[in-house]
Amino acid sequence: MKLFLIDGHALIFKMYYAFLGRPMVNSKGEDTSILFGFTKYLLELIDRERPTHIAVSFDPPGGTFRNELYPAYKANRGETPELVVKSLEPLRDIVLALDIPVLMVPGFEADDVIGSAAVRFAAEGFEVYMVTPDKDFGQLITPQIRQLRPGKGGGESELLGVAEVCDKWKIASPAQVIDILAICGDASDNVPGVQGVGPVGAAKLLGKYGSVEEIYAHLGELTPRQQEQFRAAQDHIDLSKRLVTIKTDISLDVTADQLVYDTAETPQLNALMDRYEMPSLKRLLHKVAIVGGVDSSGGVLPPAAVAARGLVNGRDPLRSSGGDERVARSCPGAVAPPDDESGAALPPRATEIAITDIKGNLIAVNLQGEKLFVATEDGVAAGTPEDFRALLEDRGVVKAGVDLKAQMNRLAVQGIRVEGRLEDLGLMHYLLGPERSHKLDVLARGYLDIELEAESEPATGSLFDDAPEQTGPDRLLETAVILPLRECLRREMAATEGMQHLYDEIEEPLIHVLARMEQLGVKVDLDSLREYAAGLRRKVTEREEEVRKLAGEPTLNVLSPKQIGQVIYEKLKLDPLAKKPKSGNWPTDEQTLSRLAGRSPIIDAILDYRGLRKLLSTYIEPFAGYISPEDGRVHTTFNQALTATGRLSSSNPNLQNIPIRTEEGREIRKAFVSGRPDWVMMSADYSQIELRLMAHFCGDAHLLDAFRHGMDVHAATAAKIFQVPVGEVTADQRRIAKTANFGIMYGISSFGLAERLHCPRSEAKRIIDDYFASFPSIRGFIDTTIAQARERGYVETLFGRRRYIADITSGNATVRALAERNAVNAPIQGSAADIIKLAMIAVDRRLREGGFQARMVLQIHDELLLEVPQEEIAPVRELLVGEMENVTALSVPLTVECNDGKTWLEAH
Repeated sequence: MKLFLIDGHALIFKMYYAFLGRPMVNSKGEDTSILFGFTKYLLELIDRERPTHIAVSFDPPGGTFRNELYPAYKANRGETPELVVKSLEPLRDIVLALDIPVLMVPGFEADDVIGSAAVRFAAEGFEVYMVTPDKDFGQLITPQIRQLRPGKGGGESELLGVAEVCDKWKIASPAQVIDILAICGDASDNVPGVQGVGPVGAAKLLGKYGSVEEIYAHLGELTPRQQEQFRAAQDHIDLSKRLVTIKTDISLDVTADQLVYDTAETPQLNALMDRYEMPSLKRLLHKVAIVGGVDSSGGVLPPAAVAARGLVNGRDPLRSSGGDERVARSCPGAVAPPDDESGAALPPRATEIAITDIKGNLIAVNLQGEKLFVATEDGVAAGTPEDFRALLEDRGVVKAGVDLKAQMNRLAVQGIRVEGRLEDLGLMHYLLGPERSHKLDVLARGYLDIELEAESEPATGSLFDDAPEQTGPDRLLETAVILPLRECLRREMAATEGMQHLYDEIEEPLIHVLARMEQLGVKVDLDSLREYAAGLRRKVTEREEEVRKLAGEPTLNVLSPKQIGQVIYEKLKLDPLAKKPKSGNWPTDEQTLSRLAGRSPIIDAILDYRGLRKLLSTYIEPFAGYISPEDGRVHTTFNQALTATGRLSSSNPNLQNIPIRTEEGREIRKAFVSGRPDWVMMSADYSQIELRLMAHFCGDAHLLDAFRHGMDVHAATAAKIFQVPVGEVTADQRRIAKTANFGIMYGISSFGLAERLHCPRSEAKRIIDDYFASFPSIRGFIDTTIAQARERGYVETLFGRRRYIADITSGNATVRALAERNAVNAPIQGSAADIIKLAMIAVDRRLREGGFQARMVLQIHDELLLEVPQEEIAPVRELLVGEMENVTALSVPLTVECNDGKTWLEAH
C-alpha cells in the first residue's frame, strides 16, 4: 500500500513562482496559474505513481505553536501574495472534488500534520511518500518513509531515501537534519542559527560530535572562531532546534480507509475545470479516471485510451527537462540543443573552454563556491577567481550576471575589486516588472525557454559565511545563458521608454555604492546591545506581571491568544457586542485590541508587552548573531530588486523594519557607533520628502507656499481645514491635520482614519471631506493617477520607474481599492526612493573624488548614515546637505536635517 502525503502550501508557492514570468489568464481576466499548475501536478502524480491512499495538507489560518514559542517565527516574511490567497479556496474545492481528504489541524503547520501522519501510517505497514520540496522533511526519512521532491521547472521528481539524504547533507542519519537546520538557521522562517556556520561546516562538526548538544559538550575542542560563533548562539540554539523539529505525535482524526484514493471522474470536478477554463486538465482527468490506477489492495486496474496532453502558451510548463527542450526560441544567440537524444552532451555554447580563450570586452560571470565560471560568445571557462583577476578588475570589460553585488562581495573578501560597467540581469528585469521573480532560472525559462536543471541560488548572508559549493555541468549551462539573456533584456528595456536611462543613471552605479557599504558594514557596540537587551527583558517581565494582575489570573499565559481572548471577552467583557468566531478563538490581534484601547488598562498593557517582546525577540536578541567576529561590524545586505516601489530594503539583519516610533525602539540606535574613537556618526535625513513630492505632483498653491516659506505644513493644513489663522491652530488640530496629511495621501478610508484618530467614523468622514474641499488639487491628483493607471496599467515616478497595477480594474471592490491606493502611493514613494538613490550615488562620488576618509555605512528609508573623522565634520556636512538638497529640482525645496554624535541615537 502506498500513501502519498502532499504538502499543499509548498506546492502552491512552487506553482506561484513557476508561472510568474508567464501567467495563465482566462477569458474572465482571472489568473489561473496556481490552479492549473497544482491540479496538473496532482493528476500527473496520480497517473504516474498510482497511489492506493492519498491526502493533501494545508497550513491552518492563524499562527501555530511555533509562533507562541517564538513570536518572531516567520516575522520577516512579507504579505502572502494576493494570487496565493485568492487561489486557496478554489484549490481546496478542487482537491475535495477529486475526493482527496484535506488534513488540517489548528495550531500546527502542514509539516507537522504530514510528519505525524507519515510516522503513524508507516507503523501500520504503508510505504509513505511525502510530496514536498521542503528540505526540513529530510529529518523524517526512514526505510518506510521517503520524500518525493517535485522537479524544478517540471523536471523529474527526486526520490529521497535514507542514503540520498545522508549523502546530500553529508551526515550519518536523517535525524541529524534537525541539527543541521538548527546550526544553519533558516532565513525564510526567521529561525536564528549559528552565524557564520553553513551546511558544510555544520556537517563536519556533526560528523565528529553527532549532535548540537555534543558540540556544546566539547566546545573547548573547537577552533577559537567556532567557539565564539557557538557561544554567541548558546541562548537560542535550543529554541532553534525546537522550531525546526517537525512534530510526529499529533493526534489525527482520520483512518486509513478515509485516505483510499478513488479515481472516479466527478461532475463537480468537471464543473470546476469549466469554471476556470482548463480544458486540457479535463482531458488529463479523463485519462487518469479511465486508466484508473490502483485499488486499495495494490491491484492495477486495466488501462484504456490516453487523452492528448494539453499545453500552456504552446508548451508544457511542468514538462520533464529533456535535452531537446533546452532550445531557445525567443532570442537569437541562445543555447543550441544537444546532438544526441540522451542529453549527455552539453549545448555547444555551454562547452567548457580554456581560461586563456576568454577574451573581449564583455563577459558573463557566475561565482559558485570557490569556483568562478566566466563566459563569452565562444564558451564557458571555469577556474578560481584569481585566474580571472585581470578581467574582473579591468574597467573596460563589461560584466553581466545575476546578483552581481553578492558576487562582488565574495570576491572582495579575496582581495579582488570588480571594476567597470555591470549589467545585472535581475536588476534589468526588476525595472521591467518589479513584482516578478528575477532569478536566473525564471529568466531562462521565460525568455529562452531553457530549463536549468538545478536551483541557482545567489550567495547570501554574511561576507564571512561558508560559501555554497555548487559545481558541475549545470553551472556551465546557467553561465552560458547569461549573454543571450542580456540581449533579450536590453532589447526589452530599449522598447520600454525610460528604462535604460533609469538603469544607467540610478541602478547600475548604485550597485557599486551598495557593495562598498555592505563590505564596510557598520560598527555595533555589543556591550551596549547586551545592556539594552537586559533592560528590555526586565520591562517584558514587568508588563507580563502587570497583565496577569489586571486580569486577576496569576498563572495566565500572556503569550496565548486563546487565554487572552477568554480574559478580554468572557471574563472582563470589554466588548459585549462581539460575537465569537466559528473557529472558537476570540480575535486578539493588534488591530482588534487597538480598537478596544481605553476600555481597560489591560489592553494597553497587552499591546505594550507584545511590542516589547517582539522588539526583543525579532530585532535585539538575534542581532548579536549578525555581528562579524572578524571586525565587530554588521554587514547587512541591501536588497536592490525586491520592493514594488523601488525602495531599498535590507536583510541579514533587516535594519529597515527596526521600530523607532517608541522610545524603546529608538534606543537600539545607541548601539550603532563610529568605527574609531575619534570619529563620529553623522545622520542626514530628508524632511517630509513624501509630502513635498505630493505638493510637487498636485501643484496645490497652499502646500507649495507652506514648503517654500519654511512653514509648519501640518499647522498650515490645519488652518485650512478648520478655517482658523495659523497662529491659532491648537495642538489637537495639528495632530489631526498631520494624520490626515499622511493618511489621505495614500487613500485612507474614513474607517482607517477613525481608528488612527480614535474618533467616530462620521467625524473621520467629515475631516476627509473638509480636507479635499480645502485641497481640491490633491483630490484631482489622486483621481488622475488612478485614471491613468486604469488606462495604461501602470504608474510612474518622476524618473520613469514603473509599477504595474494588475488589479486596478478588478471586479472585487476590496481588491480594486487596494490597487488604487498602490497606484497613488507608488509615484510618491517611488520618487522618494529614486531621489535618495541618486543622493547616495552623488555623495559616494564626491567623498571618493575629494579624498575624504568619511564613508557611508547605512541607508534607512529617507536617511543616510556616515562615519566621519572629527576633522572632516564641517566639510562633510556641507557636502552631504548640498548633494542631498540639490540632487533634483522640484517645485518645492528639498530640506535635509543633519546632525552628528558618538552614536546613531545622538546623531539622529
